[in-house]
Amino acid sequence: MSRGAGSPATGAFTGTAANAVEVSISGGILSLNRFLMTLQNKRMPLKGFTLGRDREGLRATVLLDCPEEDARRYTTVLAGLEDVKNTEAANDALEVVLLKVSGVGWKESEAAGVSAHESGGTVVASGRPADVAAWISGLEDVEDIVRLGPVARPGNGGD
Repeated sequence: MSRGAGSPATGAFTGTAANAVEVSISGGILSLNRFLMTLQNKRMPLKGFTLGRDREGLRATVLLDCPEEDARRYTTVLAGLEDVKNTEAANDALEVVLLKVSGVGWKESEAAGVSAHESGGTVVASGRPADVAAWISGLEDVEDIVRLGPVARPGNGGD
């Protein structure tokens, strides 16, 4: 079992070190390659990167480890890329975790600020990255864990 350290994400350009940006990318692997090369070539200070797919293409959550003003500049660079459909600062980030546990200690998740439920023998939990990391460290009956990493929630995070 591996327990990775969580990297807390903060709200939309709050002036703190980690600024989350949600990016929608059209196309496939070539678009993703161009996007990643831009991150590398511009030497963007990545603290975290999570990638997923939806009906419209790829969605990436980029955590930038820099001051607010620098994060805004990097977001502008990303928004100008040909394959990028949308970039938006995220007010909130959410981390999703899948766990296999032998006990029921996970059921006290709401007290830790984490939402969790069991589905087919797997516990699916989500919450703010810092809350999830603290909740996981308090569990004693974890047999296996998969941390999907922080996922940005654009706008006010209310949906």
